Amino acid sequence: MSIKDSALSTTSRVYIPEGSHRCRDYLLPTVNDGSHFFRSMIWDMYKTGKYSDFTIKVKGFEREFHVHRAVICPQSTIFEAACRGKFIEATTQSMTLVDDDPEIVERMIKYLYTHRYDDSEDWDFHCLYYRPHSLKYETKVTTSSESKHSRPFRLHTSTSPTKPPNKPGSSSSTPSTSPHPPRSLYVYAIADKYLIYPLKNIARGRFAKWANVHWSMPSFISAVREIFDNESGNYADLKEVVLAPMVQHADTLLSDQREETSNFLRDYSEVSVEILRRVLEQNRIAQTGLEVDISDLHSRIGWLKSENKKITMLQNQNHKLNKELLEIKMVVLAWKRDMRNMRGGEDRGSSGRNGRVGTSTAGAAAGQNQVNSDV
Repeated sequence: MSIKDSALSTTSRVYIPEGSHRCRDYLLPTVNDGSHFFRSMIWDMYKTGKYSDFTIKVKGFEREFHVHRAVICPQSTIFEAACRGKFIEATTQSMTLVDDDPEIVERMIKYLYTHRYDDSEDWDFHCLYYRPHSLKYETKVTTSSESKHSRPFRLHTSTSPTKPPNKPGSSSSTPSTSPHPPRSLYVYAIADKYLIYPLKNIARGRFAKWANVHWSMPSFISAVREIFDNESGNYADLKEVVLAPMVQHADTLLSDQREETSNFLRDYSEVSVEILRRVLEQNRIAQTGLEVDISDLHSRIGWLKSENKKITMLQNQNHKLNKELLEIKMVVLAWKRDMRNMRGGEDRGSSGRNGRVGTSTAGAAAGQNQVNSDV
């Protein structure tokens, strides 16, 4: 795809309203915002080496990285000082990195060109145990001695190694069998070394997430060793990152019978003491919180007892009122019964008088009828 085609690679759908033209959809090309185009172009320049004006080398390795000063210098004051200063790097247009792993250097450069840091290896359990070491343990290449008159650029920052340190008695060509920490740890170190702060923050977040998930694995202990072994201070910010899950799971880690954990806790007694101190502090805070809760419960119990007394008094008053109401109901019922009895007696008396009057009237009428028949 040409540059023109990639710049006009997107289309938009435009709707023509009724009245002006026939209703239909038109596909019209629109100019891209440029971010994808320039990002693709810059990445392609790095992959092909086109217009490269600076070379990054790693001491002891054959691999070279052909980069562009316009890309790396604005993002790193270290590279900027090396490229524009009166150092041998500015003259030779190349820079040799010391104590760095080309695999990690490649990740750093990829970030400078893409502003993306994708490393699924950090979350692969099997890769953590069986990661290839072809890059980390390449055979060193013999280089000619540097000129005595050259004045190479020296870093004024800490020089933390961005590759696993060799154990005493082991050579760089012999890989270690112990699980390695995740690459994000070394990416953090190299980003701190060359003052690439956005990458440093991303790597720190990636490593923190990894530590919270893999705290029970041997690779976590290897990462903790790497952090506390380093004396340059590059990993100072990560000490809190690894201490947090260790304190959170202290009961499991301190009772762990694995050799890696036991050796670490024995070798780094100050870390064990710090874990215990923080656990005790958490327990003290929790105990204080429990004491406050207990005190609050006691006060609530006292309040409930007071309210219970009030409720008891109200219940007694209610019982007394119910008793009085029952007595009133009994009186009313008795009064109603007496009234019904009185009304019943009056009704019976009036009905007797009416019966006697009716009998005499009937007799008189019968006598009158008899007289009339005789006549």
